[in-house]
Amino acid sequence: PLPVKRCLASSVHAVAHMLGPDVVSKDPAFLAAFEKAFLRDPDEAIRLNVLKNLASFLGSLTPGDGPGRRNAYLPMLHSIIMGEDVLGAAKRRSASNPGVLNWRQRDAVARVLPDLIVLYEANLNREFMWPVLKTLLTDSVSAVRENAGWSVPVLLRAYANGSAGNEKQTSAWISEVTVWLRETFLDEFCGGDDGTSSSFRMNRTSSSRRLKKQMTSTEGAFSKRQGYCRILAAVALATRMGEGDLLDSGSLASLPNNGVGGMPSTPIDPYGKMSTYERDRFRSILLRDLLPPALEMAVDCVANVRLTLTKCLKVLPLDIRRESHVEEVLSTLEEEVMTWDVGDMPLNDANPGGILGGVAGSLSGDPPDAKAMGGSDTGGVIMTSTMSAC
Repeated sequence: PLPVKRCLASSVHAVAHMLGPDVVSKDPAFLAAFEKAFLRDPDEAIRLNVLKNLASFLGSLTPGDGPGRRNAYLPMLHSIIMGEDVLGAAKRRSASNPGVLNWRQRDAVARVLPDLIVLYEANLNREFMWPVLKTLLTDSVSAVRENAGWSVPVLLRAYANGSAGNEKQTSAWISEVTVWLRETFLDEFCGGDDGTSSSFRMNRTSSSRRLKKQMTSTEGAFSKRQGYCRILAAVALATRMGEGDLLDSGSLASLPNNGVGGMPSTPIDPYGKMSTYERDRFRSILLRDLLPPALEMAVDCVANVRLTLTKCLKVLPLDIRRESHVEEVLSTLEEEVMTWDVGDMPLNDANPGGILGGVAGSLSGDPPDAKAMGGSDTGGVIMTSTMSAC
């Protein structure tokens, strides 16, 4: 019966863990049933229940390549997730509810993606998970986009650890992500084969965008710029996980495990404490790639964008916040916020006004517990006529 199958879809991962990786990996009938009877089931509720626990199920499989092992099912999972029943459904339209058809399945994928990324090596993440993440970050539903943003620091961390000894490849993969973010959310053009340096292209594009802001009283797609700020905040908060209690050595791939090729045999916390190497790498990403275009939004013509930027700058690591150019922009924005008429609503609330999802805690204090990063969303700031004026 359908109700029984829906309940079983919610617990199939628990059954796999009870059987153990040796039994599950060697039982082709069990794995085939998981794929055909659950992942490819036409009932949306069954697929949704499976997607919510997908990382836990994959964690029950033996790491590595070969029949019955974890890597062997990644291409199949990628095709199902990117197919018409899950992410591809965003292209379909419903007469009664256009634009948000099937969005809960896409949101489930966005929420589970960080746990999936830590299960695979960097090259597999780049081939299979990065296309999924790009699709989620450009979804038509804001809740899906916001939840997908938390996967960006996890992917960057996987890249930083997955190419140890190959600095050129690591930098190229990280640059691929940051360039895509600027091109997609800020409409920057960072590519080109004319021999022009990326920094020159960035400065040229930034100057034209700043000139446009100064000449126009309004500008479309401001929600994309807010989304960029949220991703910046996610990377900053991931950097602060375990702040003051850094690992002496190691990384996601070197945490205790009994897997194959350094990959964990069971899911680990994607927002665990960073090693000194990882923290230095993220500091470089923030200062060199993500922060420069964000700081230019201090003169954005949309007040909501400036408010989002203010709250995101407040969650930066302390050493980055004390950089002169960052400190100057933050001070200017805070002074502007104090002039806004919002009645009794606090602008310096503990949770950054829904900008960072369910992350709670003081903006200037210790970072939140890692478990809070997947929390529920809260309401945003209500704009008044005074705040909306440029």
